[in-house]
Amino acid sequence: MPRTDQQLAELREESRTRILQGAMELFARYGYTKTSVRMIADHTGIAQGLMYRYFASKEALLRAVLDSFMQQVAQILAEAGTASDPFEHLAQIIRLSFELIQQQPDSWQLFYAIRVQPDVVAGLHEEINILSVALMQQLEIPFRRASIANAHNEAAILFAIIDGVCQQYVINRTIYPLQAVTTAVLAKYSRATLTGATSQ
Repeated sequence: MPRTDQQLAELREESRTRILQGAMELFARYGYTKTSVRMIADHTGIAQGLMYRYFASKEALLRAVLDSFMQQVAQILAEAGTASDPFEHLAQIIRLSFELIQQQPDSWQLFYAIRVQPDVVAGLHEEINILSVALMQQLEIPFRRASIANAHNEAAILFAIIDGVCQQYVINRTIYPLQAVTTAVLAKYSRATLTGATSQ
């Protein structure tokens, strides 16, 4: 019995997801330069020729992998932004960010590798910088909603904390005390701490 259009579309999406996941794993493990399309094909069990039906080149595949990761980060910010209370908004950003690093450590590892190799793909470093600015602007929102002084600076500090924690987890994921660090960061950005600091 021939497959329906919906079944074919689902199969295509499944194959595309497998390619993205496999590419992300290998890029993170071996680096973009040392990973070939053939390696990704062997890793995913998808024919190399078929892969080119989804992605025109290895560069296009890398961009798609990073775009998928960026979308997850954007989703975190959007989900956190649904909180009516600005302090809960901050707490959600922190919790969800650290949950994502646990769920997608290879994605973060690849993201950091690309950040320190700006010439790997032309224009990619600029795109990452644009994303960083956009993330900073989103982080400012709960501080402004809570009427915290120097919201821009506070957002920059929180961005640096989240970024640093994620980098440390990627490097030492088997021993890094992520849960304890999460608790400490949440306490630092709690209503009691922030309002106490601003009232002095």
